[in-house]
Parts: sequence; structure tokens; C-alpha cells
Amino acid sequence: MMSFIRIILLGTLGLVSSVFANPAWPEYSWDTVPVYIHFGSNRGLTDEEIAFVASRSNFISLEKRHGVEIHGSTEKGIESDAIRIKKVNPKAKVMYYWNTFLDYTMFDAHAVYESHPEWWLRTKDGSLDKKWEQIRRYDLSNSEVQEWWSEEVRKAVVDGSCDGVFADAFPQIASRANVKLWGQAKYDAIQEGLIETLELTREKIGLENVILYNGIRNTGTLNFGMEYLDYADGATIEHFAHFKSQSKESIARDIAAIVEAGKQGEIVVVKGWPGFNFTQPEIRDVPYETLLERARANIEFPLACFLVAAQEHSYFCYGWGYREDGGSLDSYEEFDKPLGPPKGDSNRDGWVYTRSFEHADVWVDLESKEAYIDWR
Repeated sequence: MMSFIRIILLGTLGLVSSVFANPAWPEYSWDTVPVYIHFGSNRGLTDEEIAFVASRSNFISLEKRHGVEIHGSTEKGIESDAIRIKKVNPKAKVMYYWNTFLDYTMFDAHAVYESHPEWWLRTKDGSLDKKWEQIRRYDLSNSEVQEWWSEEVRKAVVDGSCDGVFADAFPQIASRANVKLWGQAKYDAIQEGLIETLELTREKIGLENVILYNGIRNTGTLNFGMEYLDYADGATIEHFAHFKSQSKESIARDIAAIVEAGKQGEIVVVKGWPGFNFTQPEIRDVPYETLLERARANIEFPLACFLVAAQEHSYFCYGWGYREDGGSLDSYEEFDKPLGPPKGDSNRDGWVYTRSFEHADVWVDLESKEAYIDWR
């Protein structure tokens, strides 16, 4: 639900609408599929790539390592290309990628974190808690970490050219497996610290900038993420119909979450996958053009699942990875076809959903994993 404080603030500013839309959010349209783009490129973007991204979407997140080969750090790389994107498309909202849990070394901010060992998260036995035994984790129960993390957002957004933050890794923080590592008291303190970090970030960047977090997760073992909507503008569903969220039950729960969050006036970004992903060894030697051909052939099912759920301020993101070679810098014909606003909510009969838009009828069967979009 939208927090009471946020409603009051927006109302005071004259910003409350039927879906509590904030004019700081990306301008929304049903004319075509609402597309969100999320990727990073170590080398930064060419002028041609800037033009493509700026013309395909007005809601973009630039990932970790973006531009580091040229600029030396993620902060500088994102700032440079945020300026370039917004010069081509002044309506574009560019999100600053900032992981909420993991100390990535390709950020200038890493040097500060590295100089404060008292900020490093430790397990019950006192050893460092590292992902893959390599990447240190933030101790969000520490108020100094909260201040430092939120200040990095402020610098990128208020002092810099970004329009908000993409706060990554919430499911990793919430995982109940962490109780065994940290103990219940520490686990609880870190969950509280995450909320305190969001509140502090909002205080620093204001309502005129966007907090988008990752995210909502509905699998057989983790049904989580909606509770943070009070403290943010929206959330992503990163594993939509893929990874451990492929069951018909998981997809149905994700569809319900999109509808619920959307009707509460929140931004919802859905990451669709083409049936394969960047972590799979079997695709690593497959030519890019072959992967792109497969992605274009497989888009109908994840897109149809999105369309039966989409509400005002819902966005679709598509590809098989998070770098420039993951499908984000190529076109998909479905994104150019007229869509128009929905004629109503979807109808559900068992595992079959149907929905009509001004220029398309959508049918999807979660059990058989079949879908059809009739564009007209």
C-alpha cells in the first residue's frame, strides 16, 4: 500500500491522482508496450546506442560497471551517459544502479566502504559474510552504513544527473537462510536497517526523484517484496516466468502482485526472459544473432503474461542478461505495434487469462505455457 505520509505529501503538493501518480515519474503511455530498459556496458555507449535507448524508452537504469573502461568508475560512467541520454530525450528518467547489500569494487564508493571494517557484515562466528566467498556485504543495521549508502544516492541524484535509484538485491537481504549465518537478532536488525535506509534516502532525495527497488519475488520458497512499497515509488519483478518462478503458481502470484501494486498506484517493472539467460554455459558460445533470433521468437509468452496484468505505470523489460550483449540494444517488433489502453481487467478461467486492449487481444495459458497476442 502507499504510505499515509506519502499520500499526504503528494496531496499537499497537488500531486494525488486516481492512481497517486507522481509527475516526477516517467511519462506513461499505452500507445505501445510500455518499455523499461536496464543494462550496463563497461565501455559506455556509442552515439548510435544513446539514440536507440533514448528513442525506445523514457525509463532506463544503467547497471554496475557502466562506462568503467572510459571513466574509471560506475558513478562516473552512469553520470556521463545519463547526461547524454537526457540530451537526446529530455523526458527520459535515468536510474542510478546502487546495490543495497553488496560491496562492488567498480564503484568509487567502494574505497570508503573498504576503509571502514566496522561496516563489514560478519556471521555469528565473527567471520566476514561474503557472497561467493568474494564480495563483502553491507551491515545495514549500522547507522553509519545507512548514512553512507543514502548519501551516495543523494550525490548521484541531487548533485548529479540521475532521476532516482535502482536499489538492488532486496531478496538477498530478506532470505531466511541468513538467520543461520547472522542469528535472529542480527537478521531482524538488518531488516529494520533496510527500511531505515529507504526512509533516509527518501528524506535526502525527496519526492521529486524515484526509488525503485528489486524486488518482488514469488517462488515456492520466497513470497516477498510488497511490504517495501510504502517506502518507494515501485518495484521490479526480476525473475518473471523464469529461474525459480516458472511454475504456473509462481507466475499467477506474480500477475496478482502486478495488479495489486499497480492498483495501489505504484510503478511495477517486469523483467521478461526468452527461455534462456546469461548464466547458462550452453549459450556462451552461441552467436549473438542466433540468441537474438531466439529471443524474438520467444517473446510472446512473457509479454502476454505481462499484458494480462499491466496497470498504469507498469513496464516491460526484456532480454537474457544485464549487459549490452543481453538483448537490450536491439528492437522487437511487438514494441512498435499499436496497443492502446486496456478495455478492463483480465478475465481468468483456471490457468487461462484473457484481456483486451484497444488494438490487441491477449490470451495466455500458464499451465501449457502457450500464449497468443492478436494485434489489430
